[in-house]
Amino acid sequence: MDAIDERFAVYTVIILICSAVGALVGGFAAALTLALIVSGVELAYWFGRVIEGTDHSGAES
Repeated sequence: MDAIDERFAVYTVIILICSAVGALVGGFAAALTLALIVSGVELAYWFGRVIEGTDHSGAES
């Protein structure tokens, strides 16, 4: 499974969770939950790329 498939699976689960929150609590809570979770996933993905890709820092040797 490559990174695109993993992200698709993660976002599918996130949308299902936020749909359940929206059905139980309300649309605003679902939208807020979606925004917080998506920002956390994107930050984790970005930090993972930064940590594992130290050779792509742009510095020339």
